This record gives sequence, structure tokens and C-alpha cells, in this order.
Amino acid sequence: MLRFVCVALLLAFSSHAYAQEHPLVGTWKLLSQEAIVEGEAPEKVFSNGYLIVTREGRVMALFTAENRKAGMGDAERVALHKSMAAVSGKYRVEGNTFVFAVDVSWNESWNGSEQRRHFRIEGDKLFIETAPAPSIRHPGKNAVAKLAFEREK
Repeated sequence: MLRFVCVALLLAFSSHAYAQEHPLVGTWKLLSQEAIVEGEAPEKVFSNGYLIVTREGRVMALFTAENRKAGMGDAERVALHKSMAAVSGKYRVEGNTFVFAVDVSWNESWNGSEQRRHFRIEGDKLFIETAPAPSIRHPGKNAVAKLAFEREK
């Protein structure tokens, strides 16, 4: 009987915790991305990707550009690197700001940094905007990225 009560309590607390998880938790498919760089026309850099936010407090993202070409030579590998972004770390939510501490990234300069993103959720859509930061494609210039996602079901 004690075993039954313990299991029942564990299930009750687990389902309660699951019901209380943040709406950001889930798998989000990238719908669109636009980079706005000072003095440049807006660019659509990435067309494919996912953002995964776990209830355990980890975020992982992988984005790639359209029309990437496979290759193992140096020039092809440089082009592949320049046409993708990947990051993972522990996150927290502060109001409508999503903050993650990067522990691994395609861009070594992000490792150990804290990244802040403003977000809003409308139904099954997630909209994220970065704070102005150094552009990854235009050295010496700042950029803002706007991303739209749809919750994967």
C-alpha cells in the first residue's frame, strides 16, 4: 500500500510539474529569419532549422541556409560553416526575455557568453528578436535578427 501511495504521489507531482512548464518548452521549426544590419539591406540568412527548449533547462538550436553544397575541400567547408549556426546551453526566462548561457557553439566566441533574446508566443507561433550585437556576417557592424517559428506537433 505504501508503495502505491508513493507512486501515486510521484505521478501527481510529475503531471503537475509538466502542466506548469513554460510555454517555450518544446520543439520549434524555423519559419523565417531576417538579419537587419546597420547600413545594409535586410538579409534572409537561414531558411532551415530548429529550436529545442527542454523542461530540464537546456536550449539547442541549429540553423542552416538554403542551397548549401556538400564538400570536404577547404573552400566548401568554409562555405558550409558560414551558412549555419548552432548553439546549446542552459536557459532561464525573465519576463519576455529568454536568456541562455552558451556552453557549446559553432562560433567559439559565443562559448561562455550569455545571450539574450526577446520573445512572444502567439498560439503555436514563437517570435524572437535579438538585441543589437556584432554581426556574424558583417564584421564591425551591429545586427538584429528576427526569427519566426512554429511549434512542431
